[in-house]
Amino acid sequence: MFKNFSIKKILVLSGILIVLISLLNLVVNIFLLSSVENRVKEKEKEILPTVFNFLELQKDVTQVQQWLTDVSATRGAEGFDDGFNIAKDYSLKANELLDKMIAEYKNKDEILVKDLNEFKNDFNKFYEVGFKMANTYVKFGPSEGNKIMEELDPFAEKLTTKLAKWIDLNFKINSEKSIEIEKTIDFTQKNLVILGLIIIIVNLVIFAILVTRISNSINIFQSGLLSFFTYLNKETNTVETLDDSVKDEFGKMSKIINENIIKTKNIIESDEKFLQEVGKVVVEVNKGSLTKRLENKVESENLEKLRNSMNLMLEKLNEIVGKDTNKILEILDSFGKLDFRNSIDNDNGKIPLALNNVTKLINDMLVENKSNGLTLQNSSNILMSNVETLSSSSTQAAASLEETAAALEEITSNIASNNDKVIEMSRYANDLTSSANEGQSLASETTEAMNEIDKEVNAINEAITVIDQIAFQTNILSLNAAVEAATAGEAGKGFAVVAQEVRNLANRSAEAAKEIKDLVQNATNKANEGKAISDKMILGYNNLNENILKTMDLIKDIENSSKEQLAGIEQINGAVTELDQQTQQNANVAMQTKNVAQSTLTIANRVVKNANDKEFIGKDEVKAKVL
Repeated sequence: MFKNFSIKKILVLSGILIVLISLLNLVVNIFLLSSVENRVKEKEKEILPTVFNFLELQKDVTQVQQWLTDVSATRGAEGFDDGFNIAKDYSLKANELLDKMIAEYKNKDEILVKDLNEFKNDFNKFYEVGFKMANTYVKFGPSEGNKIMEELDPFAEKLTTKLAKWIDLNFKINSEKSIEIEKTIDFTQKNLVILGLIIIIVNLVIFAILVTRISNSINIFQSGLLSFFTYLNKETNTVETLDDSVKDEFGKMSKIINENIIKTKNIIESDEKFLQEVGKVVVEVNKGSLTKRLENKVESENLEKLRNSMNLMLEKLNEIVGKDTNKILEILDSFGKLDFRNSIDNDNGKIPLALNNVTKLINDMLVENKSNGLTLQNSSNILMSNVETLSSSSTQAAASLEETAAALEEITSNIASNNDKVIEMSRYANDLTSSANEGQSLASETTEAMNEIDKEVNAINEAITVIDQIAFQTNILSLNAAVEAATAGEAGKGFAVVAQEVRNLANRSAEAAKEIKDLVQNATNKANEGKAISDKMILGYNNLNENILKTMDLIKDIENSSKEQLAGIEQINGAVTELDQQTQQNANVAMQTKNVAQSTLTIANRVVKNANDKEFIGKDEVKAKVL
C-alpha cells in the first residue's frame, strides 16, 4: 500500500492521523526523523565522496607505479616511451585531488589535513624516486635501476598501506553512521511507544512498515556499496547495481549511484580491454611487425589519447621503418656476408626503399668494378705480351749492334791500313816505273781490298736495315702501350710515361740508323770509285810508265778518298756505339715496362678477385669492356 510513498509522505499521513491525539508526539517524531534524514544526507554528501576520493587516489598511485614500472621493464622501448608523460599526468591529477581534500577538511579535521599533507609529500617523493628509477633503467640498465627500485618500494608500501587504512576507516565510519541511523530509529520507536501509547494501535502498522523500509533500504544501499567497492578493489569481476525500485530518498540515491556504477564499470572494462589489446600489439611489434593498430575506442579520456598517440606512433614507424623489421635485419645480415642480391618487396617504408637503393647502388658498383678489372686484366695481358716482344727485340738488336760494331772496327782498321798503303804508294810513286810488276800486284791487292770493303759495307747496310726495323717495331709497340695505358686510366699513368720514353728512344734509334745509312751509302760510293780506279790501274798497267803522272794524280785521289772513308767509317763507328748504348737503354726500359705491366696485371687480378668474393646481381654475366 505504501510502496510508492516516500518516507516524508508516510510521516505526514501518520501525523495527520494522530494530530488530534498528540501534537507534541508529532513534533518529536518529525524532529527525530529529520535527524535520521540529516544523517543519511551526511553519509551521502560527506562519507561517500571521501571514499570515492581515496579510491581515486589509490588508482592514481597504482597508475603512476604501473607506467613507471613499464618504462623500467621495457627500458623505454617503442610503445612505452610515453610512460613518463602519462605517469606525470596521474601525478598531477593526484596532487590536485589532495589539494582539494586538504582545502575541504582544513577547518573540519586538522589531523586528517596533516595526514593528507604527509601523504602528499610521500607521494611526490614516491613519484620522484620512481621517475629517477625509470630514467636509470633506460640510461644505465637493470643493475643500476634495481638499486633505485629498493628506494621506491618503501614509499609504495607506505602509500598503499595509508590508502588501505583510510578506505577501511571510511567503510567503518559508513557502518557506524548506519548503526547510528538505526539507533535513532530505535529511539524514535521507543519514544513513540512511551509518548504515543494512545496511538500505538493506530500507527503500529504504519511505523513498522516505515522502519522496515528504511532498514531494508539502508541494508540494500550498504550491500550495493560494498559490492561496488569490492569490484573497484578488483576482489571480484562482477558488480551488482543497487535496488532503485522504491520511490523514496534511498531509491533516488540508488539511481544516482547506479549510474556511476555503470559508468565506472564501463570505464574499467574498457581500460582492461585496451590493456589487453596493447599487450597483443606489443607482442606483434616485438616480433617485428608494425602493421597492427589499436582499434577499440577507450572510455577513459587519457587512455583514448594514449591509444591515438600509439596508433600515430605505429603509423610513423610503419612509414619510416616499414612493415617488418625482420626483413631489414635479414638484408643487413646478408650484407655482412657480402651477399648483395636480396631486396625488400612490397614495402614503401623509407628505410626499405633506401635499403633497396643502396643494394642497387652496390650491385651497379660491383658490376662496374668487375668489368673494369676484367678490362684491365685483358689490357695487362696484351701489354705483357707486347713488352716481352719488345724486350726480346731489344736484346736481339743489342746483339746485332755488337756484331756491327765489331765489323765496323775491322772496316776501320782496313781503311786505316789502306790509307797507310796509299800514302806509301804516293811516297814510292817515283819508283813505279821500275816497279810496275810490283805495282800491278799492289793494284790487285787494292782491288781485293775494295771488294772486301764493298762486302763489309753491304753487311753494314743489312745491319742498319735491321736496326731501322727494330726502331720501327719499337715505335709501334710504344704506341700500343700508350693506348693501353690511357685505357687503364689513373692506374696506367706511370706506364704511359714509360711508353713515351720507349717511343722517344725508338725515334732516336731510327734517326741514328738513317744517319749511319747515309754514311755507309757514301762509303759504298767511295769504295765503288776505288774499285773502278783499281780496275783501271790493272787494265792500264801496260801504259803505266806513260801515264805515271796520271797515276800520281789518281794515287792522290785515292789517298784523299781513303782519308774521307776513314773519317766516315770512324763517324759510323761512333754512331753505332751510340746506337748500342741506346739499345741497351731500350732493353732496360723494356724490363721496367715489363715490371709495370706485371704490377698492373696483379692489381687487375686483385680487383676481379675482390668482386668475385661478393655475391651480387649479374655477377656471372659481367664482361670486359670493348676498347
